Amino acid sequence: MTTEKAPTRKKPVMRKSTAVSETSAAPRPRKTVAKKAMVRKVSDDIKPTTQVRNGSPKVILLMLLSALISSGVTYAVTNNSSSAPTASSRTLTEVISGKVALTEAELIAAVKELGADVYWAGPVKGAKYTLAVPVDGQAYVRYLPEGQGIDDTKPNYVVIATYTTTDAFTATQAAGNTSNGVSFISASGAAIYYSKDTPTNVYVAYPNLNFQVEIFNPIAATALEIASTNGALRLVK
Repeated sequence: MTTEKAPTRKKPVMRKSTAVSETSAAPRPRKTVAKKAMVRKVSDDIKPTTQVRNGSPKVILLMLLSALISSGVTYAVTNNSSSAPTASSRTLTEVISGKVALTEAELIAAVKELGADVYWAGPVKGAKYTLAVPVDGQAYVRYLPEGQGIDDTKPNYVVIATYTTTDAFTATQAAGNTSNGVSFISASGAAIYYSKDTPTNVYVAYPNLNFQVEIFNPIAATALEIASTNGALRLVK
């Protein structure tokens, strides 16, 4: 899995998202994260998304438009940096603000304490991670190669975003019907979507799961490879 690269972003037809930024107002920690998000983008800024219900054409279209808008939001949420608290002493609120560089074990512990389903692309040797949870139903894991870059606000880092979304599979697949949208079903049965305008942001949804996962990678081909490879995306645990 690749990290570091220069991004651009925009979301697919589900919810809004973009590259994740490293800093944002820390949300209140909760044991259970509410599920409401659609297609977004891990390239620039993260914005809350609207809950999607069932698959009427209107709902799906709205979901897709939301996703495109939220693309920019994703990177902003994980990339707003300000001085980061030390790794030794911090509250859950600080940890999920996206300002703390975490080891793999610390990331797993934080997600467990949060009580939410959070996806990532697995550990990378020598890397550290940040966890941003700006609102219920959205979580962003940002990769910091060699533990460096927590104060870098540019979209140079890999971000995996998880959005809680009703009927995520249908919405993600339908997003391909939008202008410049591309969607297909992978060999493993996942719905994959990206916009030709922002190929660095790829969205994935699985049958019968109310989650949409966004992969942001400065290298578009790598983002698509992660999304398409069976087992590349997994829950943090």
